[in-house]
Amino acid sequence: MTPPRRTALARPLLLGLACVIAGPVGCAAGAKRSPEGLREAYAAALRANDPDAAYALLAPEVQARSSIEDFRARWAENTDRHELALEGIRSLDDDRQAAVLTGTTTHEGGVILHWTQTSAGFLVVDGLPGVPDTSTPAAAARALIAALRSISNAQLERIMTADMLERLGVDWNGRAAAIESALLEPGSLSYSVDNSRAVLRYAGGRTITFEQTREGWRVAEVR
Repeated sequence: MTPPRRTALARPLLLGLACVIAGPVGCAAGAKRSPEGLREAYAAALRANDPDAAYALLAPEVQARSSIEDFRARWAENTDRHELALEGIRSLDDDRQAAVLTGTTTHEGGVILHWTQTSAGFLVVDGLPGVPDTSTPAAAARALIAALRSISNAQLERIMTADMLERLGVDWNGRAAAIESALLEPGSLSYSVDNSRAVLRYAGGRTITFEQTREGWRVAEVR
């Protein structure tokens, strides 16, 4: 087994706030390579209403999918959320100020385990074979796609008419493709201020609402 790779990550609330604008954030300069530094840099960009400074915090792969012009446009469209994001950062309690250490190991057959450091050492939090990864809303959405695509027509033929089965299959396959496509778009996922819920927008108006639980993220509503 490969030793866990220790990675410093911000608390989920910080990640949620950043995702309101454009999804996962990365580090743009050495001074911002800590979660706390990234948080303060993002807060400073919000206070200054500076989309270019916020764009510089995005990981290169995110910038490659979203031009600075598109980012500025989305920034302008979401100005009403900026103060909410700042308030969320200001209201972080002491328990959420520090980073969480995590690790990832790859095993035979492509199995990937995710670990989190606790007082008892690193413990597995996701990735065990047969257990879907629901550590983030995006991971839960991918698990939903896999579930939709794994449904067997033979199982449904016993309880549905052929016409209904055909229409249902087209709808499910179409939704799975649309959800998968939306996950590649920066800004398709937005979070509530308390980071307890997230909404994925897909297919021109449809939404999936996720809710954070002790067991991970769960689908709470599909429209």
